[in-house]
Amino acid sequence: MTVKGAKSNRFSTKCRLITALLVSALLLPGCGHGIVPEMSAGTSETAVTAGQISISYVFDQHAYPAILEDCCPEEYRDSFFNLCDALCEGKDTFECSNKEAYAFCMDPETLNQLYPAACGQISAGDRAFENGTGHIRYEKSAGEFMERQKAFQNDISALINRYIKPDYTDFEKCLVLYDYMTSEYQFDHIDEVRQFDGGTVYSCFELKKGICSDLSALYAYLLMECGVDAVAVENAGAQTGAGYHAWTYVRLGGEGFHIDVSSALKDETGLPGSLMDYFMMTDTDRSSYGGYISEETQIPLISGGSAKDLTISSGNTKYRLPEWSYCTGHDTDRNIIYYTDSNGDHEFIYE
Repeated sequence: MTVKGAKSNRFSTKCRLITALLVSALLLPGCGHGIVPEMSAGTSETAVTAGQISISYVFDQHAYPAILEDCCPEEYRDSFFNLCDALCEGKDTFECSNKEAYAFCMDPETLNQLYPAACGQISAGDRAFENGTGHIRYEKSAGEFMERQKAFQNDISALINRYIKPDYTDFEKCLVLYDYMTSEYQFDHIDEVRQFDGGTVYSCFELKKGICSDLSALYAYLLMECGVDAVAVENAGAQTGAGYHAWTYVRLGGEGFHIDVSSALKDETGLPGSLMDYFMMTDTDRSSYGGYISEETQIPLISGGSAKDLTISSGNTKYRLPEWSYCTGHDTDRNIIYYTDSNGDHEFIYE
């Protein structure tokens, strides 16, 4: 983690670098990549005093977890980025390495979790892959898709700008978005998400509700858009009899942690704050809270991809709050999480 002083120094350096590239960055057309400077838009960005210029996140169509790079060939990622660029411009073809990469790019699960606006809206069509070219068929029209895509991108950017400050550490991004989702989302008891026009991540975002697999994938997607290495995982719970469940796995500084948004929804727990038992869990915590062991954990984005081949958790408990505590607020300037447990109100200071 980063202490307050280090965060300030890092942000000052970032501001100097971005300000030097201001003119060219502002002229970039189409979909954005990462963070670029914009004129002040009245969001939660931090202003650069000299020119009253704010730093803000814009939609990154190349959001892709590094976790997948440990499991999938590099050409899958490169071909997928080509698909993303083509979709951003409404094209019907993209450069693709091979048939396997094309199958990965067009797989509904890939689109659902890595490019939600496209899931259910495009397909392979008749020509599919040929001679290094992947073909795209729009289920409606390219124009209608681009309108849908633009609205989704704007909504994602607005959400991130509202909740995430440019100097947040990856841990703080996880914390703030965990608090947001557990506070604002509901469990989809009547299966509305699957009746909506789109994939489950897109629908979950639009409806602010979903089941465990929807919420975990959306949380991972939002974290990816913020630059956090995150992916949705699932576990059938066969050995322990726990039954199916899904949550999010994140890597911070090379260490792995489990975060389970759907088990901490305030609308379900009845608590006035976010239940912290399901935040930044180790493998031992994940087994204790639900009976889900790492040997049975799978990554849906990888066909037959068992997460046991990854380093799931380092066992580091530095982020763990006392059992049955819930978050009542946080101060990222002072590195404090305010929480309440059976013994009253407390402060948890993170480094």
